[in-house]
Amino acid sequence: MNPSMNLSFLFDILKRRWKLSVWIVLIITSATSGILVLQKPLFRSSAIFTAANPNLGDRSNIFRTQFWDQYFYYGTEVDNDRLMSIAKSEEMFRYMADSFQLKKHYKIKTPGERGKYLTDKEFKENVTIHKNDYGHIKVNVWDKDKYLAVKIANAFLYRVNEKAIASSNQMKKEIQNKLQSDYQMQADSLKKIQETLAVDPTNDLAAARKQIIIQELIEKEKLIQQFNTSINNVAALFLIEEAVPAFKKDKPMIASTIITVSILSFFFSILLIFVLEAKSYRKNRNGTTE
Repeated sequence: MNPSMNLSFLFDILKRRWKLSVWIVLIITSATSGILVLQKPLFRSSAIFTAANPNLGDRSNIFRTQFWDQYFYYGTEVDNDRLMSIAKSEEMFRYMADSFQLKKHYKIKTPGERGKYLTDKEFKENVTIHKNDYGHIKVNVWDKDKYLAVKIANAFLYRVNEKAIASSNQMKKEIQNKLQSDYQMQADSLKKIQETLAVDPTNDLAAARKQIIIQELIEKEKLIQQFNTSINNVAALFLIEEAVPAFKKDKPMIASTIITVSILSFFFSILLIFVLEAKSYRKNRNGTTE
């Protein structure tokens, strides 16, 4: 007769096999504790920033005459995404690794490109960049040296700002160069018209064309000066929270991890006991049938 799978039957199994469950929990928990104790403690530092409106330094904003027509100071979600893409770029991580000599800091002895790859891999494991609940960009850096973690987190902030400003200024310079090229072409045209008028002062068409080009040159020169003014170091982001040294280590969390592992290993041991009991039951049943 097959035993019914009720609570009394389950407790009877545990009563007979409880020593196995205890040994499994002790072995797994002890091994986990040993691994956690051997791991180096890591401290976390965080820097938080949000995008500034990229149009703050634009010529159309700088030369507005009415205050209420000015742009909002803070950028949009799209602007934050743009700054995040800069912060997460391969160039950014390699710049940080080289600037702070992380290969030496991580004690990586492998030479050449393989050494750079291992450094980059370990560094990325110790950095997270994401948006917090307020939509601001948060850079988390873990390191065994809590002061180095602070420096790296803040360096992300300053480097992102620097790269964003440089990108904006580069676009403005390209527009300015195009305007200057057009200005020079029109100036050359004006010179030729003046030569024509010097030969034939009664040429009304040339005279009218001269006035048009002079007016266009005045407007273009004003644009060139405005773009020259807009090429500046207006911040691309606003600092919300600068990184500071941590008071205590963030990883590994020994107590909570041990508790979690103990609970999971207990449930694993119960499952294992039932599997062993089921196998034993089937074996005995087959032996009885024969």
